[in-house]
Amino acid sequence: MSDKTWYFTNEAAILLDLTDKKLRELNRLGTLKMGYHVRDVSPTGSKRPTLQFHIERCTELLCTPPEKRKTY
Repeated sequence: MSDKTWYFTNEAAILLDLTDKKLRELNRLGTLKMGYHVRDVSPTGSKRPTLQFHIERCTELLCTPPEKRKTY
């Protein structure tokens, strides 16, 4: 992996061995914390968010057993 830490949804899904749909679902359900695991980089006023995911932080969270994960 390169020095890059934030990846767009499609790239992050591949690196995390998930589908794009599952990654978006984890975000929607509050499993991922906005600003820490995921960020919105879309222009202000945009109707559709453009998300980026922090791979190391997401990997750490996904390696934690589901019953021990916090919900945000």
